[in-house]
Amino acid sequence: MVDSLDLKREHTPVVTPVTTVTGPQSRNLGYSVEDRICHVIDASEIELKPSEIARKIHAPHKPTAGQYTSVRVICARLLQRGLVIQPYPGTYCSKITYGVRFVPLMLHNVRLHSNLCVDVKSDVIVEVVGGVSVRAIFGSERKKVSGVISCDAGMSCDACLFAVNRWFELVEGKLGFCLNDLVVTTWELNKDHAGVRIDGIQCVTKRDLYGMIERTYQKEEGLVRKEWKVSTPMSLNKFEEAVSKGLAGMEKAQDIKDLKAEVRGVWEALKYNNSRMLELGRFVEAVSKSQISMVERIVDLAKGLITLSNSVSKLVEVLAGNQTTLDKSKVSKPKGEVDGFEYVR
Repeated sequence: MVDSLDLKREHTPVVTPVTTVTGPQSRNLGYSVEDRICHVIDASEIELKPSEIARKIHAPHKPTAGQYTSVRVICARLLQRGLVIQPYPGTYCSKITYGVRFVPLMLHNVRLHSNLCVDVKSDVIVEVVGGVSVRAIFGSERKKVSGVISCDAGMSCDACLFAVNRWFELVEGKLGFCLNDLVVTTWELNKDHAGVRIDGIQCVTKRDLYGMIERTYQKEEGLVRKEWKVSTPMSLNKFEEAVSKGLAGMEKAQDIKDLKAEVRGVWEALKYNNSRMLELGRFVEAVSKSQISMVERIVDLAKGLITLSNSVSKLVEVLAGNQTTLDKSKVSKPKGEVDGFEYVR
C-alpha cells in the first residue's frame, strides 16, 4: 500500500486541480498565498525562483518588496516541511514531478589530469558502466595521466563523484601509488527540455564569466539541450563544491559582473553628458559675452548718434544765424547802389 502521507499537502486540498489558478482570479476565490505558491510550483515544468513565483501569483501587478520576502519565507517553510524540493540553492520544484517533468542539472565530459614524477608506459584504460564511460590515459612522453568521464545523457552529482572515484581506483591500480596534484581542467553541465523546439537557428553560444561557455541547441526532435562548459582549472575539492552548488554561485557572479558593466556604462554616459553640458555652458557663456559686446556697441552707437544730432543742431543754428545777417546787410544798402558798383552816367 502506497503511503499517501508523502503525497498529501498540509494545506486544504483543492477540489478540482485541473487548471492552475493564479493572479487576481485566485485571490477572488479565497486561496491563501501558500496554496497559490503550491499551485504554481506543481504546474511548472521547470524549477522556479522565489521572484518568479511572486510574479506569477501577483500577476498582472508587480510584486512589492514585502511580497517578494513573503514568498521567499513561505518557500523555505515548504522546503522544511518536505512539500517541495530544492534541486539546487535558490530554486524550488514539486517533489511529485521531480525526475518526471522536472529534469535537474546533469554533468558530463569531466576532464582531469595529474603530473607524474616517474616514468610510465603509455596505455589507455576504458571502463563503461551504465552508459558512463571512464577513460584513463597514461602518457610516457609528458609523464602525465589524464582522464575523461563522459555520459551523453548526463550524470547526477553523486554518479559523477562515484565515477571520479572509480577513475582513481583504475589509475592507482595501474601506478601502485596515490595521486596528489589532481586538477579538473574542464567539465560541463546540461539540462534537457522535452517537448520544445528551436526554429530559425541551430545553436546559440555565448561566453559568460570565468570563461564559462553557455550553449543552447536542438539535440533531438522535441528535445532542446542547454549546456554550460566550465574551462577554469580547479582542484577536486573545488570541483565538488561547485557541483554541489550548481550554477547559483556562477549566476550570481555573472549578475554582479553584468551590473558592474551596466554601472560602468552609465558612468561613461554620465561623463559624456557632463562634458556636453560643459561645452554647452561654455557656448552659452560665449554667446552671452557676444550679446553684451553687441549691446555695448549699440549703446556707443546711440551715444554717437546723439552727439551727431547735437552737432547737426548747432550747425543748423549757425547756418540760420548767417542767413539772418545776410538778409540784414541787403536791406541796409543805400539807394542807387547795386552790388557795390556805382552807376555812372
